Amino acid sequence: MDRTGIIKLCVLGMVLFMLFSLVLSFMPQADAAFSSVTITDVKPTELHPGDTREVIVTVKNNGGIDARDIRLSFKGTEVVSLVGPTVAHINTLNSWCSKEIEITVHVKEEAPNGVYPVPVTCKWRGYYFDPAKGYVATDTINVSLGISFNVIGKGVINIGDVTTDPTGIRPGNEDVEIRASIENSGEAAVKDVEAKLLCDDKFKPSWSGTDRSYIGRLNSGEKGEAIFHVDVADGIESEMYSIPLQIKYKDTKGGEYEVMREINILVEPKPEFAIVSYHTEPANISAGDTGVKLHVRIKNIGSEKAESVSVRSTGEAEVPFDFDVKSDYVGNLKVDEEWTAVLKFDVDNDALSKTYQQGIEIRCTGDRDLGDDNVYLFDKMIPVSVSSRNSGGFSVPVPGFGVSFFFVALFVVFVLFLGRKRV
Repeated sequence: MDRTGIIKLCVLGMVLFMLFSLVLSFMPQADAAFSSVTITDVKPTELHPGDTREVIVTVKNNGGIDARDIRLSFKGTEVVSLVGPTVAHINTLNSWCSKEIEITVHVKEEAPNGVYPVPVTCKWRGYYFDPAKGYVATDTINVSLGISFNVIGKGVINIGDVTTDPTGIRPGNEDVEIRASIENSGEAAVKDVEAKLLCDDKFKPSWSGTDRSYIGRLNSGEKGEAIFHVDVADGIESEMYSIPLQIKYKDTKGGEYEVMREINILVEPKPEFAIVSYHTEPANISAGDTGVKLHVRIKNIGSEKAESVSVRSTGEAEVPFDFDVKSDYVGNLKVDEEWTAVLKFDVDNDALSKTYQQGIEIRCTGDRDLGDDNVYLFDKMIPVSVSSRNSGGFSVPVPGFGVSFFFVALFVVFVLFLGRKRV
């Protein structure tokens, strides 16, 4: 073969080699003759109870040939469900390429914390070029995939409306009922909710256990009512008071929590009285005395004006006084104003010489200009002494007087007896 023939043969060989290489490039290799559709990313994965969120799902073809007519079916669960379409469709996903699809999911209200899977069924057909047949589609491929969401929620406890009975709380009120609305404004249910009112000297439990209230379970957005009974101290200032409220509860998995809240209570003004002085006229009184005057000076030491004030004596079983004038009308007394009421009584003839506790009742109404129509009673006690009566009718208690009188009388008799003998 001459030189020209050899050159032609080499050229022909090169052309055939190039054609063969080109054919091989269109034919799938043994290790890449398939398509593989999978889910590679989900955003977001952290949700909260009650959420309805748009979720981006990244779908990728990890195979060496294209995938076509891809259908992903999302199967919602009791906790995490889909809103709207449950099937996503992708026409073509070339080999080693990704695409994003969007779904909408909803998390059940009060869902417990945890990781929740959502099953996904995926089916598609592979697609490649066969030099002998052209473009060829494989049989339909079905695989089971899945995505998961981490549900994180917690209860949030707050105080709602607070009511009291009576509506207007005043110093000295007893067995005041306080009702407080306990609200779960969080995303998850809570259980074993218990509230404790942290009382002090101004507000004390009316009886054992009335500073505690058990509510139990509160679902998300639910309310419960805590009920307390307290006694309000006498003489406290008229102002708004904040009483600390300790609330303990558990989540649905048993985790324990404690929060501090407060209840605001308005203590309204109230008249209050004190006896600043008293005396009898005459100063010393004895059994059988009549027309004794008892002067009682009172003072309004409260926080509002007292109207229609009156002072009266109260009957005491062991007190030997018969009051002719049992009460005295004072009228209105402003805060810090004083007045003297005068009562009148007779002392029983058989009254013993000692100090007696005489009851005094001060009665008034509140300041009507402030809307206080309450009637107030204040019970006081004052000591009144009854002394022994001497021959002049004055009360002169002298210790040992009876014995001295006996010896003086004996001496006088003895002197008279001697004088009679001398005569």
